[in-house]
Amino acid sequence: MTTTAKTTTVPEATRDEVGGLVELALASIPTFARADEPGVLCYERVLGEAGTRGRSLRYTLMALLGLQKAQAAGYAPTLDLAQVEAALEANLDDAELDPGDYGLYLWADARGGWGRGAGYAARLDVALASGGGLPARLGMEMGWIVTGLAHHVAAGGGVEGERLLARALDQLLGANRAQSGLFRHHGAAGWRRRFPNFATQIYAVQALTAVARHGLDPRALPAAQALADRLLELQLPDGGWPWLFDAERGTVVERYEIYCVHQHAMAPMALLDLAEVCGDERYVRAVGHGLRWIWGQNELARDMVEPGEQLVLRSIRRRKGPDRGALAARTAASRAGLPTPGRTARLTEVNPTDRPYSMGWTLEAWAGRESALQG
Repeated sequence: MTTTAKTTTVPEATRDEVGGLVELALASIPTFARADEPGVLCYERVLGEAGTRGRSLRYTLMALLGLQKAQAAGYAPTLDLAQVEAALEANLDDAELDPGDYGLYLWADARGGWGRGAGYAARLDVALASGGGLPARLGMEMGWIVTGLAHHVAAGGGVEGERLLARALDQLLGANRAQSGLFRHHGAAGWRRRFPNFATQIYAVQALTAVARHGLDPRALPAAQALADRLLELQLPDGGWPWLFDAERGTVVERYEIYCVHQHAMAPMALLDLAEVCGDERYVRAVGHGLRWIWGQNELARDMVEPGEQLVLRSIRRRKGPDRGALAARTAASRAGLPTPGRTARLTEVNPTDRPYSMGWTLEAWAGRESALQG
């Protein structure tokens, strides 16, 4: 059973509240820095725990993109952007990097004017050739690849960039797109193909909107709007963006985990982009409805923002144990064409972590758009 978004009775966030998120993100990003590797950020922080955990070039790229956006909007960067750029350049051969990460490099290069886009595009091409090609890429990676290539081509990426973008768009709008308007988890064979997550959907909206903004393919805007319209139909009554979908049926399979980053950053950055390109205010209203979720309009009535520790808690999730059983039951029911089981909020808990990309994408969404919800 699906539910439609209800946006009319929920007050939208004020400019001060949105501006507070921007300031929080700017202050938070340096707390993710690794002390032993200048310019590189960690994988995550944990509420109540000193220090950082792990390392992530991907999250470093996402934080950099957000800081670039904030700088363009008039904010002072809270990291040394040249140092971050140098660290990322020094790690181009790192085993951590997947083809999709080179899409993020292309995006940052186009935005920062580094002049290294052709080299990143060549690395992307090689990585695809050795990594199963475009059909093997997860939906979120496809989003980054198309977004990065769109900005690269618009910045003068040339024939090779145009060729790569055309290939990626044909894959995304072909085998990756289901009749429901949702996008599949990947374009290759396998049972999971049918069950994409929210990241697959929202990064596809953002990617297609970037292509449309630059006028690079007439297929992009209608596909972005059709996908966004389906997501609005599936938004939960409390504004939450559910996690797992059945792309063939166009339905929600599993609502949990409901991630804060989807609420305050990823959905806003894609849907506000789309609203700017097509002028449809429904997308803005859905963003405002979803943003309230992080401030306690959720099933636990929990304010997910921890300003004292400069974190936005990661999610509300099913407790360990019940989560796996629920997921198996729900995907099996959906494959069989049956209704998925109902909600079990009493078995949920807060995930007390946060990751750098949450703050980077907050800046991507809101820097320069502090009054977007007020019209």
